[in-house]
Amino acid sequence: MSDTPTLLLVDDDSFVRRILKDVITDTGIDLRVLEAADGEEGLAVAEREQPAVMFLDLFMPKKSGLEVLGAIKHVSPGTRVLVISSMDAEPVVEQAISAGAVGFVGKPFHPLEIASAVRQALAH
Repeated sequence: MSDTPTLLLVDDDSFVRRILKDVITDTGIDLRVLEAADGEEGLAVAEREQPAVMFLDLFMPKKSGLEVLGAIKHVSPGTRVLVISSMDAEPVVEQAISAGAVGFVGKPFHPLEIASAVRQALAH
């Protein structure tokens, strides 16, 4: 098994997942990148793969990001979750952090924000 950490991208927008994957690849951080298209699939992949870091959208079908945050500590307790959402009002950010996220990135995002968030989560 590889020592390369796994990053899981959970977002119902395939375009956002592709952009995130490209940005992360361009950072030069050595990561195995996996994707999930909704919260339910994200939890299943997290349980199976135990990713080091997860980017998690808040508003998705099947299970919301907040539902995933509530369950992730049971299925993959070592995963550090970074919420990524266009809803970046302070109460939403506080709710995500209270639910267990280690960081929050607003959409639209800058590639440097993504790289910084990933590095901080890996060091956390």
